[in-house]
Amino acid sequence: MPMESRFAGRLELLERESELGVVEELVGGVGRGGRLLAIEGPPGIGKTALVAEAKVLARAAGLRVLGSRGSDFERSFSYGVVRQLFEPLLASESADERAGLMAGAAALAAPVFDPAQVATEPTADSPLAKLHGLYWLTANLAERQPLMLAVDDLQWCDLPSLRWLAYLLPRMEGLEVIVVVGLRPVESGDDQALAGQIVSDPLATAIRPAALTVEATTRL
Repeated sequence: MPMESRFAGRLELLERESELGVVEELVGGVGRGGRLLAIEGPPGIGKTALVAEAKVLARAAGLRVLGSRGSDFERSFSYGVVRQLFEPLLASESADERAGLMAGAAALAAPVFDPAQVATEPTADSPLAKLHGLYWLTANLAERQPLMLAVDDLQWCDLPSLRWLAYLLPRMEGLEVIVVVGLRPVESGDDQALAGQIVSDPLATAIRPAALTVEATTRL
């Protein structure tokens, strides 16, 4: 079926056929090892719509989709984005299923989800044990079912969660995991430098949607 037909009627995604093609290729190749897709651009260019469409396509392909969004407010919460991704899933699992996901080295990540550990003070603390545990939690999930991790507004992600993504990327070639992030152009600062490192990883593909034409804007 022509791509124009598959995406017909989605006015919010006008003139995004090439970007959607990249997303489809990413989802279709999940069994060939982990990959990251970065959707980068200024506010209002349509990053969130593309991230949302990636999630729809992933679910249709049988992937488990975990989503989160960075925010300027939640940057002050350590592992805020990590909690958004994993806590709803862990809360919905039975005690036995949760124990299975947190088995082995994944148990090292348990303090991240301990309510007593939640603090409002910003911190750059990312002990290796927690990062390693979160990696194995991700691996355990991907072993059950191919996995998509979607993070919108990565530029507002808290630093410990960014460090986890940076830790995960070089270790996911053998995992059935794809990561999709939306972000504004990287600026200055330690966290922004780390975001830049993540989107320039060898496993990453970056797409930068162009502004809509006058015709497409009029249709919208």
